[in-house]
Amino acid sequence: MMKTAPLSRRIFRTSRLAEFCSQKELINQTGHAIAEWPLVVLKELLDNALDACEEAGTAPVIDIEVSQDGIVISDNGPGLAPETIDDLLDYTVRVSSREAYVSPTRGAQGNALKTLIAMPFALDGDRGRILIESRGVAHEIEFTVDPIRQEPRIAHARDASLVKTGARVTVFWPDSTRSILDCAKARFLQVAEDYTWCNPHLTLSVHWSRDGAATRLSIAATNAGWRKWSPADPTSPHWYNEFRLARLMGAHIAHAEDNGAACPTVREFVSEFHGLSSTGKGKQICDAVGAARMSLKEFYGDGNGSIDALLQEMCESSRPIKPKALGAIGKDHLAAKFVALGVAPESFDYRRAEFDYDGLPYLAEVAFGYCPNGSNVRRITVVVNWAAAIGADPFRRLGPAGESLDAILTNQRAGRREPIVTVIHLACPMVAYLDRGKSSIAIPGSAA
Repeated sequence: MMKTAPLSRRIFRTSRLAEFCSQKELINQTGHAIAEWPLVVLKELLDNALDACEEAGTAPVIDIEVSQDGIVISDNGPGLAPETIDDLLDYTVRVSSREAYVSPTRGAQGNALKTLIAMPFALDGDRGRILIESRGVAHEIEFTVDPIRQEPRIAHARDASLVKTGARVTVFWPDSTRSILDCAKARFLQVAEDYTWCNPHLTLSVHWSRDGAATRLSIAATNAGWRKWSPADPTSPHWYNEFRLARLMGAHIAHAEDNGAACPTVREFVSEFHGLSSTGKGKQICDAVGAARMSLKEFYGDGNGSIDALLQEMCESSRPIKPKALGAIGKDHLAAKFVALGVAPESFDYRRAEFDYDGLPYLAEVAFGYCPNGSNVRRITVVVNWAAAIGADPFRRLGPAGESLDAILTNQRAGRREPIVTVIHLACPMVAYLDRGKSSIAIPGSAA
């Protein structure tokens, strides 16, 4: 037997940008299998559109079109600035106006649009296209990959667009994987409708037109003036610990440095929090920690500044936010949705709980109903911070026994073959997602 020389293995370097270039890696990024990617596109674009409209103080009006070309979602929000789109195409960083803050928003992962831009390529294997139209500019983005280094190659062309208000995003679905989109139709339409269940101020239209089969949904807002905690509302110091406050400080300092701007003062930083905008409170807090006339960078130092003392002063000078201020979907809105679906009015039940845990307010709503003439299929809508979940059970461990939501419902004789409708909503300023696709949630301690 001929003796062969031992293999001398080389250590290869692979770019982390490859995480966006393959189906396997995008499954990890989104937390969902390929069959659910049409729902991922829907959820992420709806979440972004709703947050943007609320931040601008506008009752959201969203149109969804699904055609032979792909998925198009339009909104009436403030739109996307050209520089924001440039940042989205930089795959070396995550871009988010939510991540550093502790606030009840629909998502703060910082990679949602990046995954959607890469998704058509991962499906096609050759190239992918997405079109973002906003503020009179059409951004046509083509995503390919350097085959040697497995890094994204992005071509970004700009042209004029008729879209002046809001944003219109087109995700071109590859024809080679058209069956994935077609098979997702029923769940796609239900998830879209679920968003009107958990957002009373939302007016939504859906037009599905593929292969000659047209389906239309047109759902008007039940309360255009409905209010929840908006992304534009100041956050509360009571929602932070020392680590979280340090993260927000560092983000402010880095943003100023990156943009050649003056670093905010500690007083300016403090004034951004709920209940601390007055000059008197700001001066009192800064004097107490020795930060009068001090910039945030000077106070932060090398990260060992008196952040804990500052946080304590901020909390003592402000009141905690009560859970009800987060914004309940409400009994009346859900009751109307249940009855329209065919639920017997006498079977409808709504419960609401408000509590605090580890300094954070929690608002929980549960609604239940029985469909006497419905099919023997259970319908569950799970909502976290007014965003419908793609999967029916993001809660992996609930209650003292650590059971899943599905197990709890089954024990209550509400199994998968029962004609019941259930809506579960949880609102909290800080949601501990177990993956970047927001598909599963960890609820801490006794809060579960």
